[in-house]
Amino acid sequence: MNRILLLLTSSLASSIPAQVAAGDIAVTGFSTSAFGVISAGPTVTGYTTGGFQGTGTATSQAILWDRAHPNDFLVGGFGFIGRASITGPGSVVYAPVTNGVGVVSQMTQDDAGQIVFADSGTNQVRRLDPVSGVVTELSTGAQPWGSSLSSGAWDPLTGDTVLGGSGEIYRLADGATTGTLVVGGLGGFVSAIAFDPVTGEILATVLTANRLVRVSAGGAVSDVAPPFSIPGPNALAIDGNGDLVTGGGTGQVYRVPRAGGAPVFLASNTSPANAVNGLSVAGAGGYGIPFGASCSATSGPATLIATGPFAVGSTVSTTSGNHAANSLGILVLGLDRTNYLGLPLPFLLDPVFGTASCYLNVSLDVTFGGVTGASSPAELTFSFVLPPSFAGQHFYAQHACLEPVPGLLSWSNGLAFFVP
Repeated sequence: MNRILLLLTSSLASSIPAQVAAGDIAVTGFSTSAFGVISAGPTVTGYTTGGFQGTGTATSQAILWDRAHPNDFLVGGFGFIGRASITGPGSVVYAPVTNGVGVVSQMTQDDAGQIVFADSGTNQVRRLDPVSGVVTELSTGAQPWGSSLSSGAWDPLTGDTVLGGSGEIYRLADGATTGTLVVGGLGGFVSAIAFDPVTGEILATVLTANRLVRVSAGGAVSDVAPPFSIPGPNALAIDGNGDLVTGGGTGQVYRVPRAGGAPVFLASNTSPANAVNGLSVAGAGGYGIPFGASCSATSGPATLIATGPFAVGSTVSTTSGNHAANSLGILVLGLDRTNYLGLPLPFLLDPVFGTASCYLNVSLDVTFGGVTGASSPAELTFSFVLPPSFAGQHFYAQHACLEPVPGLLSWSNGLAFFVP
């Protein structure tokens, strides 16, 4: 049986043990030994270590759920990154991973499970192997952010790292050693970076301007929440539903709808009761982000999007638009976006089918049939549940539709999925 079919039909147990539940929010607050976890209710549980064992003040600045060890959070700050393993309510075992860092201002995990972090002490982007403790340099030399590096996150779609500085956002391209400017004029230090799990757009908190913003692919900046509705936003993460979790002030943590709107207060961290400077959501990190080109359906581009949550047990839907009504459509699921049977992807389909600027964006591993809606222009939608066997997996999707266009086929853009 094809591997992707095995993944779809498997019924293995959940990958998150009971000590840390999916949706728990870990929060740091300028402490030398403690952090808090906000769970349903919301209830705040404090976890106190014997000390983070860094250098100087050894104050925490960042926290990250480790998907490879679902009961663990990595804590980073002045001169340290360490592992905090939750063993029960209020009970934690802490061990340092490395002291070979400056000031860890934000951490994210890449596809290989390595920790990419912004080091505000060296003003460089660095990578940590969480098993060996080895730190390597991703950026080197003079950088456009100068001495103001304040945040950074690894972009799951491109492999780039997006960084924040004083009023500006930068991109360090995958494999490059020097960053480039994305957008400026944000009005204050960019204190945290995240990515929209549906569009892939950059999301950021701007501390001194009291803003939570979205940056489009074209560089346009818009407010996700009303300015000043979140006091001193200093941390940002995405939850399992794709909504934004942010915090600041004197410990307040808020949830903001992915589409934007007023923040909803969740809780104030009490471990310690201090300004939030880092947070992370357990079980989160899934996405379904568009990539590649689409070609024309009968009423416009066959644009494909996904809706989640992108988590085990949730129903994912893929929807493309602008199709002819009552037409046969196909969902393609693949395990590769770069190669199919020796053909490099994307592969131009025009010489094969007579289509107009259409591409195969994903490998043709499994296909499912469906029919577009009765109204025109019509949508083509497929829905499926993500089984536990998809945990930790990447896969890709694309739609094709039989309709009156050149070659009688429209092909959508691709979607890149990850299930944490």
